[in-house]
Parts: sequence; C-alpha cells; structure tokens
Amino acid sequence: MSKKAFDIRKIRNLPEALFVQAGQHPYHAAQLRRKKGAYVPITYMELATRVRRLASHLLQQGIEPGDRIGILMENRPEWAVVDFATLSIGAVTVPLYCTYRPQDIAFVLNDAGVRYVFSSGGNLLRHLLEASKLCQKIERIYVVDEDVEHAGVIPAQPLIYEGNIDEEGIERRLQQLDRQTLATLVYTSGTTAKPKGVMLSHGNILANLDAVPDIITFERDDLFLSFLPLAHMLERTASHFLPYSFGISVAFAERPDTVAKNLIEAEPTIMITVPRMLEVVRNKILAQVRKQPQFSQRLFFFFLALSTTYVQTGQLPLHKRWLYRWLDRRIGQRIRDRFGGRLRLLVSGGAPLGIEVAEFFSALGIPVIEGYGLTECAPLLTVNPLDTPRPGSVGKAVSGVELRLADDGEILARGANIMLGYWQNPQATKDVIDDEGWFHTGDIGRLDEEGYLYITDRKKDIIVNSGGENIAPQRIEALLTADPMIDQAVIYGDQKPYLVALIVPNEEAVGQWARDQGLPQTDWSHLCASAVVRKMLQTHINGLLSQLTPFEQIRRIHVLDKPFGIDNGLLTPTLKIKRRKVYEAFREELESLYS
Repeated sequence: MSKKAFDIRKIRNLPEALFVQAGQHPYHAAQLRRKKGAYVPITYMELATRVRRLASHLLQQGIEPGDRIGILMENRPEWAVVDFATLSIGAVTVPLYCTYRPQDIAFVLNDAGVRYVFSSGGNLLRHLLEASKLCQKIERIYVVDEDVEHAGVIPAQPLIYEGNIDEEGIERRLQQLDRQTLATLVYTSGTTAKPKGVMLSHGNILANLDAVPDIITFERDDLFLSFLPLAHMLERTASHFLPYSFGISVAFAERPDTVAKNLIEAEPTIMITVPRMLEVVRNKILAQVRKQPQFSQRLFFFFLALSTTYVQTGQLPLHKRWLYRWLDRRIGQRIRDRFGGRLRLLVSGGAPLGIEVAEFFSALGIPVIEGYGLTECAPLLTVNPLDTPRPGSVGKAVSGVELRLADDGEILARGANIMLGYWQNPQATKDVIDDEGWFHTGDIGRLDEEGYLYITDRKKDIIVNSGGENIAPQRIEALLTADPMIDQAVIYGDQKPYLVALIVPNEEAVGQWARDQGLPQTDWSHLCASAVVRKMLQTHINGLLSQLTPFEQIRRIHVLDKPFGIDNGLLTPTLKIKRRKVYEAFREELESLYS
C-alpha cells in the first residue's frame, strides 16, 4: 500500500484501519507480549498476517456474514487476532468477561446464538466446557494456548501461525463491509438487570475514533498498557481499536495483580483506567507517606500543594518555581518511575472520578483526563480537553455527538456512535432511543454555559428520603472514598429519615492509625467491629461531608472487614458497585442502623 496521509474518517470498516497501518508501518511494533521475563514486540505486518490466516480458516469452515463468534480470553495478543479475523469476514464478535461463571457464559452464548468460541486454557476453558453443555448452537471450541489437549477442542495456534491465506476470499468480504455493518454484540455488565446485548456497528465504533484527532496527538513511540477487560467497551475502543487504527503499540499486562510490575517493565505512555484503580493507588501512596518521619510527610504535602497550584494556574513566584522543580525531581519523579517513568496520560472512565483523585495525579505529573460514555455509545460521549480541563466535570461532547438534558435532568445523546439497538429486544431499544434518535442514558447531570457536562448520578440510583429530598449517592460516595482511611462506601436511605452507609476501611491506613493510637493488637475483623474505629471513621465522614446539606449527611455507619469484589458478586468486571446486590446482601445490617 502507498503511504498516503492517514485519515480515520475515510475508513469504511475496522479491519481496514489495521491493514492500512500494517501497509504503511509494517515493522513498527503493534503489540508487546511478556515472554521469559521481557516484553517482545509483534510487528504490524506479523499481526495483520495472523489475522488473515485465521480469517481464511473461518472462511473455509463456512462462517457467513453475521455469524457470531465468541471470545473468552484474558488480554493477550490473540484477542486482537480473533477479533479482527472475525470482523474481516463480516462476522460478529461476542466478547465474554473472564469473571463470568459458567451459567453467565451459557446465557450470553445462547442469547447471541454463538457458533464458534475462542478461549484460553485453564479455568476459562473449564468454565466454557461446562457452559457449552447448556448451549445448543455451539459448533466448535478453539483454544489459543499451546499444549492444551482436550477432546472436542481445536488448537488455534497452527491456524494463526501456519495457516494459508485466502486473499481473494478475505478481500471479497472486506468489500461488503461498511459503517452500517454489525460488528459486535457487547453484553452490559448488569448492575441493575439481566445483561442485554448491545449491537454496535463498525460505524458506531469508528465514530468514536473519528473524534480522537481532536482530543490527543499521538507520538510514534506511544505505548498503551492494556489491563482492563477487553470485553468492556471502554478498554476495547480505547486500548484496542484506537491504537491499532492509529499505528500505536499495545503491551499486555500479565494479570491484574501484576500491573504494578508490568508498568515498570513496559514503560507505557498512555493507560486506560477506572476511578476505583486510581483511588486504590492514591490511598496506597498516601499510606506509605504516613509511615515516613514527620518532616518527610510535611515535605510531601507541601510539594503536593505547590504542584497543584502550578498545574492549575501555570504560575509560581520565581523562588517557589525553583523549589517546585527541586521537589519534583526528588518526590514526583520517584513516584512517576513506579509507573514506568514515561506515562504522560491516564484516561479514566466507567464511573465518576473524584476531584481530589484527579488533582492528586496531576500534581504528581501524571495528568488524568476523564471521559464519559456508555456501552451503547461505543462508548465515548464526552472528554475533558487536555488544554482546558475542568475538574469535577466529564468534559465536553466529542466531535459528532449532541447532548441535551431532559426535563428531569436525564442526559440525552445523539450521534453516529449510538448503538443499532439491543439484540433481539426491540422493546428495550424503544425504551432508551426515542423517535428523534436521542439515546436516554439513565444518568442525571447538568451542562454549564460552556458545554461542560457534570454527572450527578444514575437515574435509577437516586435516593428519595422520607422527606422527599432527592439524593445522589455516587457524589457522596466519591467524597468518602477520597479519604485514605476509606476504600469503599455504599450509601443507603431510600424512603428513610436519614442516610446510613456501609464502609470498607483501608486496611493499611486504619491499621497504622490503630498502632499510632496504641490500641491493643488484634485481628482485622475485630478491629473493624470495634467502636473506636467506627467512631474514628464517623468523625472523618462528618468532616468530609460538612459542606453538604443536612439531609446528605451520613448519620450512622456499618464497618465491613471484607471488600465488595467481583468474586462475591458485588462488583461488575469493571469494578462498579452492584448497588442492588449490596443492598440485598447487607439488608439486615443496613436496617439495624435505623433501630
């Protein structure tokens, strides 16, 4: 292919963007995979060749346009191979979360009518095989790991690395694809109801990518670190379709619990994350700071205040500017080195980001830009401009997106990125997309005079107390979890006289506080159950919420010694609280706070 100037707006389908980059930059690293203790590059030419090999096999097996193919894998290079191979022949990708139970897998596979599924080995394959017993339409299961032998399972490695390529067959299918073609069924994470299959076209996703040049300028050595689940549309659009469409490299974290190590090894420049991860990292940094001598602690917080002023105003007196640079080399750079030393941007989405968290990372020299969107929007609706961010807001509508507010404050969106609808569910589609094409997000917000959007809460999560006051729990919860002592918080109080909360303390910070107070040594569960810890946390909460209205105050709390997690079914795979599930699990504890 000739090396013409790349214009994403002229791309007709998602695989075309990858193949253009492979033609223009064949030897540039598309992916980096950790192997034998080091990251090894996979070039764009190698990636495109593997995609074409697998696509040719699928053609040979009789996969037709519109057929559904499932992916049950952790983030890894083969994820992209299977996804783009499927899309290249007009088939539809159905991603599945690695945290799904066998019954969840079976539900999605049956609902989507999936024919073939590609999986990793180990527990994922075991869960898939168990789920497949409940699936009538599954014809083939492929495994991408080497040396996995199981009856009825087909090794995918030879097909990806050694198969023949049917160039004419692939080209014929590519020519049939345009922006209206269905690309993927993405199942919602189900915070409030049974998951629904969101139908996204090539054009829905490309509409998001069309807006990227107005948001960020990429550099040739940019590198994404992918660790959020690729089954979620935030990670898939931002750390998958985006980099491969613009010729950027993607490194894969080994596992979620190795991200800290992989950051240092891969040295990424851009990373997609969620507020919960940033809150955890911030609390860990602050907990470590509080273990240091008093002078070091004061120096850190002085640097933080100085840096925040500089970031927000761009100005410091000459003597303070020198001091800021000196402190930044000794404090800021040491922390940035723990992120690999090259990280120039964090992109946060999936849930509201607390102002304190955003300002904390910006002060450390790692800017965080917050975006807002939903799976149904592929997913991006707004983003905070890099040059004029407004902390507390989720930014302005991206190019091609219209926003307005309904009479009750619900955010409505319209644009080429809005989904085709819910799979085999016309009534659910009609419930959220009106006759004028406005998608009803279910979120409550406000727009300022310059078009910056502020999210107040989920419409379905609004608490109406017994006095008739409307209360947005997420805003209060964000204030609480900004405190280093508090890891997680869930507010409760619908039709009640006052608010109460379930609080999961930060074990490291609260443990250190207990030692500083000279409390008797005891295990974590007994410490959480103690009146003295509950009183300390209540005092912190009273201070955190002191500027809110009287009906937004938390009158009583119940302290938990175990966090809300994916394993216990209280968090979605993208770490959002399943509020109704939490209420059900702790109904007795919550109601006892009103006795």
